[in-house]
Amino acid sequence: MRSWTNFANAGRWWALLVRARRQAEKQRHCRLVLTAQRVRHEAPWLAAGSVAAGLMLANYSAPSRCESQNPRLYPKDLEQFLKPSELNPTPVTLPPPFPGLARQQWSQRHVAPILGLPMRGKSHTARELKRYIEFFHGSRAEIFNVMEYQGRGGDEKFFEDLNRFFDTSNSSCDPYDFDQTGSSQGTGGFAIILSSDTVASTQSMWSAHTKWHRRWMAQKLESELKAEVCFIQISVDDPKGDKYLADLAAFRGMDLKESQELINHYQDHYVPIQMDGSEDGTPFIHMMNYTKKMVVNKMMRSFVGSSVCHFLSNLHPFEHKIFLARHGESEFNVEMRIGGDSGLSPRGEEFARRAAEFAKYVVCGEANDLVCVTVTEKDVVSLHEHLVQLCGCLVTCDDWKGFGDSSGAEVNRYMRLKRLQVGWGTDFEDAPKNMDDLRRRLNGAKVATLVLVDGDTSSAGQVPGRLWTSSLRRTIDTAKFIEHPVLTGPDGKPYFQMRGQQFRNMDEVYAGEYDGLTEEDIKQKAPNVIEDRKRDKLGFRYPRGESYYDTGLQKSMSGMTTLAKSGDGPLARICDVPFGADTAAYPDHLASGSPADDVWLAHAHQQRGCN
Repeated sequence: MRSWTNFANAGRWWALLVRARRQAEKQRHCRLVLTAQRVRHEAPWLAAGSVAAGLMLANYSAPSRCESQNPRLYPKDLEQFLKPSELNPTPVTLPPPFPGLARQQWSQRHVAPILGLPMRGKSHTARELKRYIEFFHGSRAEIFNVMEYQGRGGDEKFFEDLNRFFDTSNSSCDPYDFDQTGSSQGTGGFAIILSSDTVASTQSMWSAHTKWHRRWMAQKLESELKAEVCFIQISVDDPKGDKYLADLAAFRGMDLKESQELINHYQDHYVPIQMDGSEDGTPFIHMMNYTKKMVVNKMMRSFVGSSVCHFLSNLHPFEHKIFLARHGESEFNVEMRIGGDSGLSPRGEEFARRAAEFAKYVVCGEANDLVCVTVTEKDVVSLHEHLVQLCGCLVTCDDWKGFGDSSGAEVNRYMRLKRLQVGWGTDFEDAPKNMDDLRRRLNGAKVATLVLVDGDTSSAGQVPGRLWTSSLRRTIDTAKFIEHPVLTGPDGKPYFQMRGQQFRNMDEVYAGEYDGLTEEDIKQKAPNVIEDRKRDKLGFRYPRGESYYDTGLQKSMSGMTTLAKSGDGPLARICDVPFGADTAAYPDHLASGSPADDVWLAHAHQQRGCN
């Protein structure tokens, strides 16, 4: 391992600087980025925390195997200030770090081989780690599958592609052309080495299944690529892991016997990371039973190392349902005011009542869907054409199209009428069991809302669930009609159903000086602000306020890790604007390969027919 003892050879860095300046004179499109942070290189991964001095060219030649991913380092709104102007002929071309965009901490090269017995969730871990690094830290990450390099020359080709992924400083670019691909990427990145077929990959030098292979990989990567290496090992001996193994085997079309034979065969070749001190010289993370226990070696003394450890300590492959909802319409929404902490409008109150019905039957029950349909006095006359009595309740006898106001939701055949609201501003009540009672109940009503449920309704409100909101009134009020019965938990203790928790990091973006103002008010104070915000709504930061990068990335990170590690029942989350960042961080669909594709995913279940 290369030793960097306090960078004593200052002359070497001066020579690099002189050489860079000469090169910049020859190539106008080259840019020198020099940082002056002190750093200690006492152990692997420590260099990732900061850089003493570095030379970075702004463009790069795209890797042949990897699709280029080049998010910008700054909000688009700042471009006008980064280009030369009459007032500032030589501006700063790279602004200070911006949450979710700056990846200065990730400028070092990192390689993380993942190892463990077959069917332990290694592919799932690799995908989630890649998404975490790219989305929350804005850094480049790529998964290198050893199985794609089998055969003659495969090991050499693997190293070439790995080197090409990191070698991003071979071409030049215009420092003021901010839209070109690859600007300011540098030579850093995070490469994840994975084998989709653990058994077959033992023929490759890049399989980390023995101590000898791990030593060879670490030495080659550190000496030839100047990369920091960390091995990630996953081991499972918990009964809950057996269930995951059974689910994964079924997902792959195997039975338990076949999967166990596969594991036993691989164990003849596999040597796990030794805990006798013989491998203490190499950084590693040993995840035991996923989130239950973790052994970390030489990883916690740097920003990158501690960030990866924190993420993996909350990651598991088990299914967890998450329901996201925006708050109901607020008083400030009606008045077209930005931010503030107003309560709900009358329409927002109606949404909150419907949200409570959805929580009871879908979130805390086993129903598949719920639709709220508003009918008028005219619709009530023909209601008997769409509902029939069946099995002791009223059910739909056809697909409702053009009947009532279901806000675009679909009412299908055999959905049950479970709840009823007569008029506006009243609480929902249990629906009548037959048409005669329903007509009498709706007699004289100008408007009514029917709650139609698809699926099993016998356990409504009995499935243990939890509720999160932001600290703002509009989200708290949206949840105020949700019921909180006391259930008996799995441990025999009382479980307070849907007990609300409030998180400030779920609050909407703070508008600073413009909080509570209308668009016209803002135009009077600063005529150009509205157009600046429209130019880059995601990156625009209000004066003395926040941007969506601050709320959607920096704030959501802690919320997402808390979501991941908790697995005791479904979670309903009523939030403000960070909702968009949550769904972007964890999209609805992943590549196949694990039955836990629903884990860590924020499914945005639309509450149909509620507006």
